[in-house]
Amino acid sequence: MTKISFKIFLLLSVFIVFIIFLISTLQTNKTNNSKLIRKAIYFKLPRIDDLKDSLSLDDFKGKIIILNFWASWCEPCKEEANELNKIYSNLKDSIILIGINIWDRRESALEFIKTYNLKFLNLYSKDNPISVDYGITGVPETIIIDKEGNIIYHFKGPINEKIINEIISKLK
Repeated sequence: MTKISFKIFLLLSVFIVFIIFLISTLQTNKTNNSKLIRKAIYFKLPRIDDLKDSLSLDDFKGKIIILNFWASWCEPCKEEANELNKIYSNLKDSIILIGINIWDRRESALEFIKTYNLKFLNLYSKDNPISVDYGITGVPETIIIDKEGNIIYHFKGPINEKIINEIISKLK
């Protein structure tokens, strides 16, 4: 094997290993099983329906919190909306479900809430860095925080009632 052939072989081998690593990382995120344990980051955001009324994460200390990051233009968010309403209806006595609208116009978000008849609390993040603080790379994404204030799951993509019920049953 010549020096040039060996260099090409070595370069291709490194590239293939990198691709395999990248695919396995994406598959982990795709399966929605990113289990994490780290402290939730403090935030204070206004209610989307009343910008003068702000809420913080501290308002819900000692409770299981589900943060769902969404936008009105997001097709998977539209598909997920009914699931979130079911989750809220069935678990509202044991969890706090908070929608956080990001990367969106407030008027569009309010129309989305009306169209999908969202029953749970929704906050508005126009200029707040919450999406960066929580590592949000797209919408929808959902974060589950346990009663001690630890982020224990981060889901990329739409969630459903079955996934949430499995996790919540382990936390009660």
